[in-house]
Amino acid sequence: MKLFTGNEEITPVVQQLIVPDQVKHEEGKEIKNQFLSFGLFFLVAFGILVIGYFTHSTLTLVFGGIFTLGMILGLIQTLIKKRVAGIMSRKGAQAGASVAIAGDNTTQPTKKATNIPLFQLAVYEQNELPDHGYALNPHLTEEKNIFNMAPLPIFYFFNFYSTRSLLNKTSGGFQRHGPVFYLGSPADIGFSKLWQMFSITKIMKKLLLTSPEQLHESIDKSSVTPFPPKTKGLLAENYLTGAYPSNTFYCTDLIWQQCVSILFSKTKFAIIDACDYTAERAGLQWEIGQIINHIATNRFVVFINAKTDINALGSSFRKCWNEMNADSPNNIENPAPLRFIFSQLPDRKRDNNFHKNILLAQYHEEALSNDNVVNMLLESA
Repeated sequence: MKLFTGNEEITPVVQQLIVPDQVKHEEGKEIKNQFLSFGLFFLVAFGILVIGYFTHSTLTLVFGGIFTLGMILGLIQTLIKKRVAGIMSRKGAQAGASVAIAGDNTTQPTKKATNIPLFQLAVYEQNELPDHGYALNPHLTEEKNIFNMAPLPIFYFFNFYSTRSLLNKTSGGFQRHGPVFYLGSPADIGFSKLWQMFSITKIMKKLLLTSPEQLHESIDKSSVTPFPPKTKGLLAENYLTGAYPSNTFYCTDLIWQQCVSILFSKTKFAIIDACDYTAERAGLQWEIGQIINHIATNRFVVFINAKTDINALGSSFRKCWNEMNADSPNNIENPAPLRFIFSQLPDRKRDNNFHKNILLAQYHEEALSNDNVVNMLLESA
């Protein structure tokens, strides 16, 4: 663990874990013209198929076919995401001016703090977190989660531009601890509804929340009843053990911020997945300010990875910290430091007798490692 205070420059915990700045900068850039890139890849795939045809190479033809199929699926997913983003934006614009929603305090006048406590940031490696001492409960109920305690409602914030964040929120095993709440992104639809590409408009008509009434109704219907193991739709470790629901809210541009504000009161802990965060694509910016003003630092952690611009992210948190509201739970004497956790694949086996399948065993070990993150939240709270 490394601690940074005040305006101290934030540097990586372990330098060899972070890729060089230039590489990081290039990897963080968004492809400006995705369709042009798909066109170039299709030309490469076509070239591979042509070479395989004229050389009578079955292996080359198979490789070219797989490559082409991957490009087609990627193109479909991109088209779905663009379609969904357009629907969410257009429906929000059609709804007109913002409407006051009960439970939303994002637009309420606030008083800024004056004697702001010192900004502190602790950066950990995930593999250095101590293993928890809980006996795992193999049978989840509405009363007892994987740690044999009452389910923990978790608010999961994530970077819409990050594939890693997209997957970790549903496959990281956090739903074994309690229901997980998050705002749905176009990428979620592109990932989960890929095979229903011709029904996207109909699907979004059912899922999209366009009014305060729909928003409240959807939040009130949030379930805490766990699904049994091997329930369709569960992923990775959640599929094998069972899990509490992922409560996803697809909001228009008009009401998503109100949804965030209401969910603060419905959840106990928060996980901010800032993997792949860059200054160029500063997603989570508004959320960071709201988190500082609504969640005590001992009740949330922030995931980062090698592609995270840690200086830009740390600066965003520091700026919001220095602008916190007077009624922020962090506006107290000696608040706990913010915590960044460098996301890592497990470096040791915690369960040698779980599964012979290598992939399932890997998911299991990742979930056990994430259990230590939840344990950190419980101990600090």
